[in-house]
Order: sequence, then C-alpha cells, then structure tokens
Amino acid sequence: MDQQLRRLRLRVAAKLMLAVAFLAVLYVVLSAVFSSNPDAQVVQSKIVDIGGMRAGDERIVLWEGRPILIYYRTDEQIEALAQADQRLLDEQSAKSTQPAWAKNALRSRNPSYFVSLGVGTDFSCPIKLLRASEQHFMNKPWVGGFTDECRGARYDFSGRVYRGQYADENLIIPQYRIKEDVLILGG
Repeated sequence: MDQQLRRLRLRVAAKLMLAVAFLAVLYVVLSAVFSSNPDAQVVQSKIVDIGGMRAGDERIVLWEGRPILIYYRTDEQIEALAQADQRLLDEQSAKSTQPAWAKNALRSRNPSYFVSLGVGTDFSCPIKLLRASEQHFMNKPWVGGFTDECRGARYDFSGRVYRGQYADENLIIPQYRIKEDVLILGG
C-alpha cells in the first residue's frame, strides 16, 4: 500500500512538471508572437525594405518563424558604442553567437543598422527598445538600449548584455547583408 501511494505521488509530480514545462514554452512562444511593443512593425519577409527607416526607428520582422529586430541607430549612439564600457559582460563579443564580420563594437555590417534575433538570451523573451532616461542603471544614467520583457535583462545598442543580468550572453546576430535600401536575411 505504501509503495503504491509513493508511485502515485511520483506520477502526479512528473505530470505536474511536464505541465509546467509545457506552459513555460507556450508562454515564451506566445510572448514572441504577441509582443507588447506597439511601435514595432511586423512583416513576414526574407527581404526587408529599410529605405524609409530614420534614426531611432525600430522594426520587427518575422523570418523563418523567428522575430528579427532591426534598429536604426543615431549618430550619438554610434559614437557612444565606440567608447569602452566596463559594465558590459562581453564587451568584445568574444563569446557571442554571430557571424565573423560582426565581431566589432557595433556588431553590424553597417554602423547605422543593428540587426539581431528579437528575443533575449535568458528565456528567449521578446526584446523591446528602452529609450534613454535619467533613471540610473549601474550608477549611470540609462543611455538607452534594449531589454527583454520577462526578467528585464538589459543590452546596449549593439546587443551586448550588461553584467549582473539574468542573461549572460549578447543578443544573437543572424546572417544578413544590406544592399542599398534593402536588408536581406540569410546566407
């Protein structure tokens, strides 16, 4: 009798763990699909027209079922990214998932455009733009960047994660190229 009760409890515990895991995956997928960022424009395409983007504009496109973040940086943001920032966990992008050409301070082919997967590296939660504010972050005013919508991990405008965040990797940079006013995702 005692052994039957123990087996029943183990089966119930296993089923509960499976249910929680399923719900967590479902939440992440639905969060990515229904991002709460109203300024982001969702377009399903491998070729994206970026000609109309201006400094400070953000766009989310779906490519192969994954959200891709495209952000047009301002000149001030580009200049700030060239400065060393010891608050970053992987400032040189040595351990980042990215093409070889993205191993630089801007992590991009074109200084004006930042392109990455639109999900954080912690729980794959949607990424949203977090504009500059006087609110302090790590003892300095927040200069702007990105944050994930689940646990608030912060990234700079090159997608590099700050120290002490839940995320411990920089945002993932996909293969892409820019030809005139068109961004082409993929090899």
